[in-house]
Amino acid sequence: MLSALQKPGRWLFERASTALEWGFGSRLNPLHYLGALTIFFFWIVLISCIWLFIFFQTSVDGAYASVEHITHDQWYFGGVMRSLHRYASDAAVVTLVLHLLKEWMFDRHRSKHWFSWVTGIPLVWIIFPLGITGYWLVWDKLAQYVALTSAELLDRLPIFTDSMARNFLSATALSDRFFTLMAFLHLIGLPLFLVFAIWLHVFRISGPRINPPRALMIGTLLTLVLLSLLHPALSQGVADLAVAPQSVSLDWYYLLLYPVMKAWSPGGLWLLLTGFSALLFLAPWLPPAKAPAIAVVNLDNCNGCERCANDCPFDAINMQPRSDGKNYEQEAVVNPALCVSCGICVGACPTATPFRQAKALVPGIDLPDLGMAMLRSEIELAAAGLVGQNRVMAFACASSPALRPVNAAATAVITLRCMAQLPPPFIDFILSRGLADRVSLAGCKGGDCHYRLGAEWTRLRIHRERDPYLRNRIDLGRVALGWEDERNRWPKRMLLRMPLRALSYGLFALAASAFSAWPVFELIKPGEAVISLTFSHAGQRLGECHRFSQEELNKLPPNMRKPTDCPRERRPVDVVFRVDDAIVYQHTALPSGIWSDGESAIYARFPVPQGEHVLRIGMTDSGREEGFDYELEGRVVLRPEQHVVVEFDGDRKVFVIR
Repeated sequence: MLSALQKPGRWLFERASTALEWGFGSRLNPLHYLGALTIFFFWIVLISCIWLFIFFQTSVDGAYASVEHITHDQWYFGGVMRSLHRYASDAAVVTLVLHLLKEWMFDRHRSKHWFSWVTGIPLVWIIFPLGITGYWLVWDKLAQYVALTSAELLDRLPIFTDSMARNFLSATALSDRFFTLMAFLHLIGLPLFLVFAIWLHVFRISGPRINPPRALMIGTLLTLVLLSLLHPALSQGVADLAVAPQSVSLDWYYLLLYPVMKAWSPGGLWLLLTGFSALLFLAPWLPPAKAPAIAVVNLDNCNGCERCANDCPFDAINMQPRSDGKNYEQEAVVNPALCVSCGICVGACPTATPFRQAKALVPGIDLPDLGMAMLRSEIELAAAGLVGQNRVMAFACASSPALRPVNAAATAVITLRCMAQLPPPFIDFILSRGLADRVSLAGCKGGDCHYRLGAEWTRLRIHRERDPYLRNRIDLGRVALGWEDERNRWPKRMLLRMPLRALSYGLFALAASAFSAWPVFELIKPGEAVISLTFSHAGQRLGECHRFSQEELNKLPPNMRKPTDCPRERRPVDVVFRVDDAIVYQHTALPSGIWSDGESAIYARFPVPQGEHVLRIGMTDSGREEGFDYELEGRVVLRPEQHVVVEFDGDRKVFVIR
């Protein structure tokens, strides 16, 4: 079932990777560096944010004006920095989602990979609030919508006794401290958590690639700068809490779920987010992968050379003081919790040589279920069946595409767990003993190794750049690396390759900007206004207060003597709101607090057609079954996009329309 779901996505990624190799080659293929590109984009976001914050004013009146000054008066630099900030943020979302999908589709999230997967999920929960708080700071119409909707979403959590959304209904309720808080969260608070989360995500990986190749960094940066010049990010008009915008241009990369809340409810959206997050957390065990046997160290053949520890991509091998009394300083020790049984360590071991005939082939480190002795026997058996003038011994790793020999009689295919599991002496053994005329190493497609470094270590070993080396007596023309195919050699001239690379960067710019402000999202229908009903009011107590007599007071401890004793629990507040005799809102608000002794919070927004309307509101806080304790009837004339707030004045005990 899982494989059937992953297969179509894997096919798409492989086709896209093949297409990109025509312009970038294997070593610069952007799909190999999705996680590193995401981190690089965040560096761009951070640097541009620091520049923007120098000129930003953390106040209600100054926020929008300062952003407009940066955008237009400093268009040559400040405006570019603002647009770069926007598009780098959107590009980070694109690469982040692709990175997550790729790891899942290629099954790199299960077994011992679960830690990196699980620690990556909180990154998503940090990145999206980080981007959303940035939109608040602009304080345009989009920021007004984002702030109000975010507050409504937070109000659904059972941790607030009053409605946060009430702070964004009128200009008098909003203070400069709000922008100071948002600036702190966006520039300092959330980025610190993000840096820690990235460290936690990669700290169990040996030599993680947190930076893409320099050529990719330069190319993507220049693309984003050019995009910023040609299509600058602009504000959508100053926020006005007395106006309900009819529509806004959403950044769908960060605000995709906000329209969902309009179609459902805040509670429904929280349920969706919680369920999806839980599914992501449980993905490594849905179903659990069958873990192969871990690597085993044979101290009789281990001299503590450290090659296996240096080549392990997951820090699963540590060098510790010798325990068997032999004349070596250290020995290799495998950590079962980190070993993914890739066999890269076996390929690095100098004792993994098939030329050993006098003694059994037992390397210093080996895989029990796919050992070097078994591999030598399989090679010799396969070689015995080869016929023809151009016999080929082909090796494929378990994650590479299935090999289809041109001439089955002259080709033998042997499967390894990872291409780097094959020690270079085995290639020497095959060619020098005449077991085959050529050796072909397929590996993972495009060199994007399932075990991170297997393809790279194999390439360096074959080209005699990393120990253990392929011996000089072997002609490299007889050894083919499948991921270094003709696509990487063609076109040889950069003049032919550059147009393909430019097209790829153009598509990247399109992906980073296509949904940054399009399509426009309709908040209310044309010709409608919005009415907000909001207040906090404490219902009457459930019982009468008891006044103590002097005699009763004398019987109480001194610290508990008070003239009256009133029940803590309060009654719920019932509200009915009518527009032109039609009930548009009816709700019973329970008292807040653990002891149900706090205020009842009321908050609702609903669109109303423009024109003249009669508003009637009734509230009961005494538990009476008929009539209301407080009422209001008023006539209003609504203009399109007008925002009217109906509140309860607790001091005067009356409803007011603002």
